[in-house]
Amino acid sequence: MMLSREGVSESLGYLIIFGLVLTGIGLITLYGYPLLMQQESSANLRNMEQTMIVLQNDIKSLTYKLANYKETSLRVSGGTLFYGNNASTLQKFRIRSPDGSVPTTDFYPGELRYYSLSDNTVITLENGAVIMKPLATPGAVMLAEPRWFIDVDPTGRRTLIINYISMGNVSLLLENPNLNVDNMSQTGVGTVRMNHYKTYVWSGPTPQGVQIEYYPNNLGTITPDGYSKAWVTFLNDTSGLNMDWVSGSTNPYKFRNITPINSMVIKEYDILVETL
Repeated sequence: MMLSREGVSESLGYLIIFGLVLTGIGLITLYGYPLLMQQESSANLRNMEQTMIVLQNDIKSLTYKLANYKETSLRVSGGTLFYGNNASTLQKFRIRSPDGSVPTTDFYPGELRYYSLSDNTVITLENGAVIMKPLATPGAVMLAEPRWFIDVDPTGRRTLIINYISMGNVSLLLENPNLNVDNMSQTGVGTVRMNHYKTYVWSGPTPQGVQIEYYPNNLGTITPDGYSKAWVTFLNDTSGLNMDWVSGSTNPYKFRNITPINSMVIKEYDILVETL
């Protein structure tokens, strides 16, 4: 009696095909799926970059264009959008002059901060600037700059213009106890509503120039150096303010004007974030 070879060939072929299918599924699971997740995470991060710039433009409309109210619907994917009013965020700015011509006050800006769950990165809207920072390593980059500049009149007189953007002021609760300025967080689809509450203006001569200080005292939540690198780069290199970082200063980071500044205008805009 002769044995049939067809059955053996069919079984081996089935096993080979089945093995190839399993190998393909394994390769896709091992290499393809993480790549797809990485692409999705990168897309979420890019989407939030654009969203923060949209919110920055909303703030510009509320401040420089004198709009009273802005509302933006957004989708938060791959992380959480957190709002911290200026009573809860510790980083601050201070401007002073050697001769005391500028009243020394501390300015706490507050922030809108997006935490990416998979990229270990935050994107923050702080004091009119959009900043991206990795959580685990030093450094930060400014994606969109605030509106700080030097105005030069026809006589050559130089005026430093500083626009402070405050998100939620402690005085709001004292004047309007029913307003909600608590910290909030948002995931999924939500709406950010912002009101222009009040504007404060100071102007005066600065015969001995000015010193700008940035305190990155948010080391408890954004390690290890806060947003300091972004502000150092902006003030020292890219802003055109001709500010020189005082070498060795870290907390606070100190900047002094290189070219003469004859006067200064400081505008503080209080923006109330109603809800997320």
